[in-house]
Amino acid sequence: MTAFIKKECMELTRTGRLLILGIIFIFFGILNPAIAKLTPWLYELLQDQIADSGLNIGKVSVTAMTSWTQFYKNAPMALIVLILLTSSVLTGEYQKGTLIQVVTKGLSRKKIFLSKLLTVYGTWTLLYLVYTGITLGYTMYFWGGDEVSYLPLGIVMYWLFGMFLMSALMLFGTVCDNSGQVLLGTGAVFFASILLGYIPKLQKFLPSKLMEGLNLSNGTAIPADFTTAIIIAFLLIIICDILGVVIFDRRKL
Repeated sequence: MTAFIKKECMELTRTGRLLILGIIFIFFGILNPAIAKLTPWLYELLQDQIADSGLNIGKVSVTAMTSWTQFYKNAPMALIVLILLTSSVLTGEYQKGTLIQVVTKGLSRKKIFLSKLLTVYGTWTLLYLVYTGITLGYTMYFWGGDEVSYLPLGIVMYWLFGMFLMSALMLFGTVCDNSGQVLLGTGAVFFASILLGYIPKLQKFLPSKLMEGLNLSNGTAIPADFTTAIIIAFLLIIICDILGVVIFDRRKL
């Protein structure tokens, strides 16, 4: 299993996927405070054009909160890129037929699936730490004295939401034959969670609730509002992982 995890990590680096993902997550991490810092300058640049239309904009105030607002807005785009580039983690093996060789040599299917699962989880966690660390570093440099309420909880909640989507992606990888089907399944889970969130009575039960860390920071929500969603997200991750192991163990390779 350890050897297979090393193999997965080597494949990530040799195919260039880790490099591409690293560049994208670093870019978004820098973009968050950069947009916040440039906002007053952009308003000044457009002030004359806005004034001609009869609108008058006062002085624009930029704080650490502005940077973290961008953090929550850009995180979904970074996560989508990760899903796109990891959607073939299992289906690519089916199409190449490489898993048959390692299974016939004695490596259990459970260890194969868990190796890939841990690699996907580790990739998301590492990239998210880079994304968060860069945003945090630049935000503290520019607005060091500003405090953002419940920031650690909001960051962890979004990480948990990403883990939920990664577990769904791996589950669909056990039942689908190509990456397109995996993307459709994972996307359906994502958008279903978003759409069901428009039903007030269901909001607190959905994993998509974990994307609302910004509401914690701006005072429109409290930590207790997310307790149910956190518990359900954990349970869904465990269920997806167990189902993934069971289905992959019986799948024809």
